[in-house]
Amino acid sequence: MKLQVARYLIFSLFLSGCANLFGDRVAERSISPQEFSAVTQQSLPLPLQFSYPESKRAPQLLDAIPFITESKYEEACIALQRGRTAHDTSALAALHIWCLLQNQNLSIAEKILKDAVNNLGVDQHLAYVAATVYEKLGDNELAHSLYSDLFVLSNDNIILLACARTALASSQPKRSLDCLDRLLLNTEVTSQHLSMRAAAYAQLDRHSEAMALLVKMLYDWPSDAELLRQTALVAYEYAEQGSNEELYEDAVTLLQKLVAFDPQFAHAHLLLARCYVGSNAFNEAQLAFSRCIEIEPSNVAASHELSDLYLSYNDPQAARKVLMAALNQPISASDRQQTNSKLTAIN
Repeated sequence: MKLQVARYLIFSLFLSGCANLFGDRVAERSISPQEFSAVTQQSLPLPLQFSYPESKRAPQLLDAIPFITESKYEEACIALQRGRTAHDTSALAALHIWCLLQNQNLSIAEKILKDAVNNLGVDQHLAYVAATVYEKLGDNELAHSLYSDLFVLSNDNIILLACARTALASSQPKRSLDCLDRLLLNTEVTSQHLSMRAAAYAQLDRHSEAMALLVKMLYDWPSDAELLRQTALVAYEYAEQGSNEELYEDAVTLLQKLVAFDPQFAHAHLLLARCYVGSNAFNEAQLAFSRCIEIEPSNVAASHELSDLYLSYNDPQAARKVLMAALNQPISASDRQQTNSKLTAIN
């Protein structure tokens, strides 16, 4: 990261030095309406799309678009930095910051954002990249405030989705639901929308409604393997949060689908076993814990919980056997100490 920062700063200084050496920064050029209209900005978020007058003031905006279209963000950054050296504008600075973010250069983007706000003020372009930067920095409340202001100006569904996302991340579930409801008026329902709605319900302790949405998602998109994985794991979290037998039973249904799809997924077997315990299905829990340990013998959590399950059956011999088997695995020193402590307590 330090090397990347140095590269961009050195490049900026190099441009400035060349400009001073030749007595002029960068040669100006004229942009015709035809040249502007020939460039598509579909690869840019709506708040970053620029007007013809803006392109006349900063022709390098047009230079960057082909690179952005091909996801060559480093080359786009160079073109934009060249333009900013000649005559900085909010459109140039915002697009430069956005390209840096696409290229995973958050620290440089944050520095340029601060300088741009101080020198150029804040308009729609800079407000959007500021919201994006703050969201990546984890300041979701501030990001949500900026996205909300932008939505009033643009009425763009992408911005509205960002409002819903950052409201959820900043623990404003009612606000997130309001944004998602408004999205439904203009867009088709997607699994992302439903996942966010379920998370908002969970934040409101409406776990049954959240779980129902997860079940619906797998019914609507049965062949989406990644959705199955994410949904089943989240179902366990909602069952734990709600902590009632019915939620555990629903989570069992989803986790069963996951382990059927990926039988070697040890963690899914562990979560399935815990949900069986929560739904009082102790025999099934024993089998799921055992399957997890079979796949991943050094899984100490599964061994400890299976041992506890045997103790609840009043079977200390089986509990000891599980812990002894765990001690024969290459486990960490702290795990070994905890396992020995549990074994001593049984003896």
